[in-house]
Amino acid sequence: MGNARRTGTRWWYLLLLIPIVAMLWTPIYAKADPELFGFPFFYWYQFVWVPLSAAITYFVYTRTRTVGPPPDDRGDGYQVPFEPGPVSGTRTGTNIRQEPQR
Repeated sequence: MGNARRTGTRWWYLLLLIPIVAMLWTPIYAKADPELFGFPFFYWYQFVWVPLSAAITYFVYTRTRTVGPPPDDRGDGYQVPFEPGPVSGTRTGTNIRQEPQR
């Protein structure tokens, strides 16, 4: 069942093609009429897609983000090849400026 969930989420990415096709298929919006507040269709059509693209991207993100334990806590024996860096605000050996001892 875990694999079905993993492969099923890939279909959500197809929604990201909607804004791409809508903006690249120029015969849709290569015209002046209808106007909106004096702006030709060519301009306001593109402006409308800015928030729509953001909304679609956020929707796909919420449907595909990984929910569950971090990879190190899965319990399957696999170790992620990653070493965490120093804690924020601490100094490492190469970054420490040695003060003379008095």
